[in-house]
Amino acid sequence: MAKESSAKNKMTNADSKNNGWILRSLWVLTNALFWVPVIGLPTLSLILLTPAMGLTRVQRLVWRCSTIYFKITLWATGAAYTVIGLENLDPDKHYFFACNHESIYDIPLVFAALPFWLIAIAKSSVAYFPIFGWAVACGGTIFIDRSDHNKAVHSLDKGRKALEQRPRSVLLFPEGTRSSDGNVRPFKKGGLVLAIQAKMPVVPVAICNTRSILGAKVDSFKEIHKSPIILIIGKPIETSSMAYEDRDKLSVDLQAEVVRLKELWKQGSNTAFSCAVLGTSS
Repeated sequence: MAKESSAKNKMTNADSKNNGWILRSLWVLTNALFWVPVIGLPTLSLILLTPAMGLTRVQRLVWRCSTIYFKITLWATGAAYTVIGLENLDPDKHYFFACNHESIYDIPLVFAALPFWLIAIAKSSVAYFPIFGWAVACGGTIFIDRSDHNKAVHSLDKGRKALEQRPRSVLLFPEGTRSSDGNVRPFKKGGLVLAIQAKMPVVPVAICNTRSILGAKVDSFKEIHKSPIILIIGKPIETSSMAYEDRDKLSVDLQAEVVRLKELWKQGSNTAFSCAVLGTSS
C-alpha cells in the first residue's frame, strides 16, 4: 500500500508539473497575442505625435512602453530575476551592454532589469516583423544590414550619428544569434566598432539560466518553465582611447569576461559571485 501511495504521489507531482508548464505556456502566448497589439499599436500611433512631442520624447516613451511589456512577459512566466553588479555603473552615463544570448527571454530580462534608457542593435530583418518590428523601429533600434559590407558600414555610421544626436545606452548581442547549448560563442565585432566610434564604455553582461525557461529552438515554446534568472553586470571597459584596430582585442576580452561571469554563477552562491563581480570580500 505504501509503495502504491508513493507511486500515486509521484504521478500526481509529475502531472502537476506538466500542467504547470502547459498553463504557463498558454498564459504567455495569450499575453503575447493580447499585449503585442495593446502595447504595439499605441506605440506605433506615437509616430503621429512626433511633430508635436519631438523624436527624443517619442523614442523615450516607446522605451517605457517596451519596458512595461517585457515586465509583464516575465511576470506572466513566473520568472523571478536577480541583478548583480549595478554598483559597477554610473546612472548618469550611457553604455553599450554586450550580453550573451541563449533565449528569447534575454531581451525582456535586460530591458526589465537595467534602469537605463535603452535601445538595441538588431538585424535589419527584425524591422519587418508585424507590429513588434515596427514598434521597436519607432523606439530608435539601430538596424544592421549584414547582407552586404558596404550596407553594414552605412548602418553603423547612421547609428553613430543617431547616438550623437540622442545619447542612449545600447543593447548588443555580439554572438549574433542565440546559443543552442548555452555556451558563449565568439563575439562578432560589428556592433563593437560602433561602441569604439561613439567612444562609449562597453559593459560585459552575463545572462544566466534563461534557457531553463525557454530554449533557443522555436519548438521549445511548447514548454515554458518557471525558473529564476540572473543578470550579472561586469565592470565597464572604456573605449575612449581605442581605435578601429582595437576591435579584435575588445571582442575577445568581452567574450572572455562574459564566460568568466557565467562560470562564477555556475560555481558559487549569489554572495560569492556578487563579491567577485564587485571586487569586494565576502
